[in-house]
Amino acid sequence: MKKKSKMLLFLLPSLCGLLIFYCIPFILSIYYTLIENMSTKKFVGFDNFIDTLKNPMFQRGLTNTGLFMSIGIPLCIVLAFFLALSFKRMDKGKGIVGLILLLPLVIPSGTTVYFWKSIFDINGLLNKLLYTFDIPIINWYNSKGVMLIAVTIFSWKNIGLITMLFYVGLKRIPREYYEVANIEGANTFKQFRHVTLIYLLPTIFIAIILSITNSFKIFKEIYMLFGNYPNEKIYLLQHYMNNQFFSLNMQKLTTASYILFIIIGIIIYLLFSLQKRFSDTFNTIQFENVHNNIKGKTPIKGGIVIITAFLIVIPLLFIFSNSFMGSSEIINRYTTDITNYNMKDLSRGSMHFVRMGLLPDEATISQYKELLFRSPEYLRLFWNSIFIVIPVLIGQCIISPLGAYAFEQSKWKYKEVLFFVYILIMLMPLQVLLVPNYLVSKWLGFIDTYWAIILPGIFNPLGVFIVRLQLKGFPKECIEAAQNAGANHWQTFRHIVLPNLKSSIAILGIITFAEYWNVVDQAIVFIKGQYNKPLSVHLSHIAQGDLGMFFAISCFYMIPVLIIFFAGKDYLSNEVNLMKSK
Repeated sequence: MKKKSKMLLFLLPSLCGLLIFYCIPFILSIYYTLIENMSTKKFVGFDNFIDTLKNPMFQRGLTNTGLFMSIGIPLCIVLAFFLALSFKRMDKGKGIVGLILLLPLVIPSGTTVYFWKSIFDINGLLNKLLYTFDIPIINWYNSKGVMLIAVTIFSWKNIGLITMLFYVGLKRIPREYYEVANIEGANTFKQFRHVTLIYLLPTIFIAIILSITNSFKIFKEIYMLFGNYPNEKIYLLQHYMNNQFFSLNMQKLTTASYILFIIIGIIIYLLFSLQKRFSDTFNTIQFENVHNNIKGKTPIKGGIVIITAFLIVIPLLFIFSNSFMGSSEIINRYTTDITNYNMKDLSRGSMHFVRMGLLPDEATISQYKELLFRSPEYLRLFWNSIFIVIPVLIGQCIISPLGAYAFEQSKWKYKEVLFFVYILIMLMPLQVLLVPNYLVSKWLGFIDTYWAIILPGIFNPLGVFIVRLQLKGFPKECIEAAQNAGANHWQTFRHIVLPNLKSSIAILGIITFAEYWNVVDQAIVFIKGQYNKPLSVHLSHIAQGDLGMFFAISCFYMIPVLIIFFAGKDYLSNEVNLMKSK
């Protein structure tokens, strides 16, 4: 009992934050689902749930979101698996290629949105290629294949992360199992099914969880490209919930939040059950009835992953190179109108196709001069982002390791149930979490202050999840030896566990910094003054005005997150640079 109380002290900061900023207000918000409206406050029972389920816009958003996830997540996972096989066969350059694959995770959404616009616009690169080959051009934003845009952006941002997860999982499968399988006569398929797949199940489970989480985050790019009311085929559930929030229809918003909460809860519970069921069957696998003696080597070469890394880095090169173009050159490259300066470019009727390039015709730093010396308002917005992200980063890196240690060391009967709640909240779309965040901020008087963003960010359960993943592989013998030598839990945590958590804390720091450096929705909801909002909110608006300034600001805005990313590259590539002899 004494050990349980000590472990509770480690978990208490994280648990209290989770309860105050997420669980309790989310439970209390069920009140809104049971009343007719805020003025009459008439009790209507489950009418709001029935009306929401019948609402055609909700149905459309739910259907499109399900379609996007059912296409994007499996596609990303399958492609990432083959890329991991290719990456595993590389002899040189694993470190740099691995870092490039992970790079999209930290790039702010607003900085790349114009690249995707230049690809899919009516005068974009895709239509330019179609027109070149005498194929009718397509209005991609209003076409049946508009979901392709969301899937493409999602794959670009996440395929590298899933690839590296699979690579680490593949490297950790003991070679002896494949040798035994060969001796028993297992062919390639049998080895994949009974060794690779079984051992990769925990990795696949983590990949699915992260993919579900990140599939909701892709809404930032979709919102910047299409706005609040896009084509009905790309209208997502987040569009519906955002529109209800901005119209202050708390009844429909909270009802939709609970419905989505229940759906995701069922999905995650099923994933947990399946992962545990299949993992527990590993010890019963036999190769006695297999007689084909075929070596399990893949023909995939490392060149595939190198090509993928190059494709991943193109949007960044695009932003960087365009930031050194003069205003007139940028206008003539990307305008839909035909001018005296772009008449030689490919055109159709009176429409000019974009001339995307990675090298300026005449390099100039005029955009950077304008940014640094004549546009102080952008520097102020930049510092607003700093004031938000630093407290969140510090708080996460202090509180999350304590909570993760408590979960891993405690013997509580229902700790996994509580951890499931952590995962469930972690997987919730931002639009669901905005409800409890808004209620707490209103009660505490934090509306129109940065605390409305900072405090929920500090207690985001993602940090506990990330650190606990590493703790699961931490040798328990080391902890037991320290405790047998007389060390208490705090001493054990501080001197034995914490020094060995540098890798997961560094990764947590990178992810947290990137996430809150890219904050958009919370800032729009909680911060009223335009010049008090972070720069991430203004990027898409800048692109609609001074495009040259947009490219310069985008490069400038990426500098801090890239510094954090490359400062932690040794920890990120720790698993990438495994011994080649393994």
